[in-house]
Parts: sequence; C-alpha cells; structure tokens
Amino acid sequence: MARRKNALTQEDLLPQHKPVYVADDLDSAVDLFLRDGRIRNISEHTIGFYRQELRKLKRMLEEQRVKTDPAEITERTMKENVILYMMDKGLKETSINCVLRASRAMFNFLVREGYLRVSPMREMNLIRQRKKAVPTFTTAQVHILLAQPDEKTFVGVRDKTIMMLMLETGVRLRELADIKTGDIEWRNGVILIEGKNGKDRFVPFQSTMRQQLGKYLSLRGNLGHDTLFVTIDNTPITRRQVQEQIQFYGARGGIQGVRCSPHTFRHTFAKMSVQNGADVFALQAVLGHATLEQVRTYVNLFSSEVRDKHRKFSPLEKL
Repeated sequence: MARRKNALTQEDLLPQHKPVYVADDLDSAVDLFLRDGRIRNISEHTIGFYRQELRKLKRMLEEQRVKTDPAEITERTMKENVILYMMDKGLKETSINCVLRASRAMFNFLVREGYLRVSPMREMNLIRQRKKAVPTFTTAQVHILLAQPDEKTFVGVRDKTIMMLMLETGVRLRELADIKTGDIEWRNGVILIEGKNGKDRFVPFQSTMRQQLGKYLSLRGNLGHDTLFVTIDNTPITRRQVQEQIQFYGARGGIQGVRCSPHTFRHTFAKMSVQNGADVFALQAVLGHATLEQVRTYVNLFSSEVRDKHRKFSPLEKL
C-alpha cells in the first residue's frame, strides 16, 4: 500500500462533519439560515429582507430551470442566471445587489456551519452602482407639504408631526414607525432610534420639534401600548400608511418632479443639513450610516464650498 502524503490540502482542512439536518435544497438552506439569524437576535426587518430576497433567488433559478440545490449553485450560476438575468429584465443595480447581499450572507453561513465546502460568491463582488443625483424637496416644496395636513384633526396633527420629525432627524421609515413614547428624552432633547443591525443611536431635536411633539402627545394620550405614532383607531401606524399619507399630501399640494416619500425626506434632511454647515461626522452619526461613503456623496452634491472656491480659480473667468 502506498504511503499517504503527510501534508494536508486546503480541501482536507475544510469541515468534514455531517450536520443532523442537511441543507440539501434551497428551502432547507434558507430555513436554517433564517433560524440562525433569529438565534443571533437579528432584527425582524433584516430577517424579512433576507427571506424576501432569497425567495427571489429561488424563483429566478426555477424560471430558468436551473437546479436550486445549494451545492449545485456555482459562481457561474450567480453571474449568468442571477446578475445577467436581472439585468436583461431591466432591474436596477440596487435590486440586483439586494439579492446578491442576501445570497452572500446565506452561503457564508452554509460554509461556516459545514453545510457547503465553498461559497459560490467567494470571489464575487457586488455590481457597481452608478452615482445618481439624490432627489430632494426644495424649501418651497417642504413648506407646501407641511401646510397640507388639517391641524383641526388628530390625523392632521399626527401627519404634520411625522413629516417634521423626518425633516428634523432624517430617520428611516422603519425607524420612525418603531419609535416608542419612552424613547423621547425631553431633558436632553434626543430620541433613541433603533438603527440597522441593532445599532441604536440618539438623534437630537430642537425647540420647534419639541413643541410639535408635545402638541401631538397631548392629543395621543395614554394608550394600551407605547408606539409613538398611532392611527385614528389607536393602533400603531404602519409604514405603508405613512407612505400613503405623504403621497396624498404631495398630490394635493401639486408637487411635481420629485417623489413624495419618507426616503425623500431623509435625503432632504441631508441636503439641508450640509447646506447649513453640518460636517460629515455629525451627519453620519444622526443618519446612522455605517460608513462615510454615502455621507460624502451628500457633501459632494450639496455643499456650496466647491462652487464658492471655483469662482476664485475658474480658468475661464481668469482669462
């Protein structure tokens, strides 16, 4: 019998144990991955994101009659049957990258736990996203929106408070819907926000917002739950309801050329903050961005500093 080689290969060193519950199909793999996420106390929002995007992955592969067994999904599968397939359908880079992010997280889990030897996304990056101008409201459009709610009604006061809070803090829609009455620290003038990936942060608010919040809370009163923003039936307001109300006010105010949405309020907060002199670190802290990349985009787009300096060094003006 030939003598074995003493040196172990990289393949030999990979996990060899067989799990009791084998991820032999995509549904089982997704279930295992999401179950692990719940054990690690990942937010329900993130769990929902993963579930939604991985369903898209399975549906795409099935539409093309491609095997969905995780062990059969290769880098080529991800490039040709996911990326190119979605591009051919005219889907945006952000939509494609959402599927890729969820897929990468799941395959990394399967490799880490020994269900797969190698992730098909080991050598893959997200696709490049074109930098586009960020849509925002003008100052005039903000005034128009804030003038739309009927402040003689509970819903009107609530909706104006919501729009003012988005403009004051730049919070995400999900974050706004999750705010509890106890998250407001009146003495310090801050609100505790449950951010992405369990990263909480405090966002400050000033006197105008303080007065509006106080007015709304006096009308809200004490209820059987502590969700800040509620419906006329005293149930927690949903994200969809917030979106619909802002769309309604935008249509009633005749606003055109920009999408009337919570996310546009977030971009508008960033634009106006930069124009009012906010630095990148303060903006990052309030917006809750993990990196400075998006914040720098806001600064580059909206800061008047470059424009002002260009007046001094413009070659054409100096001729």
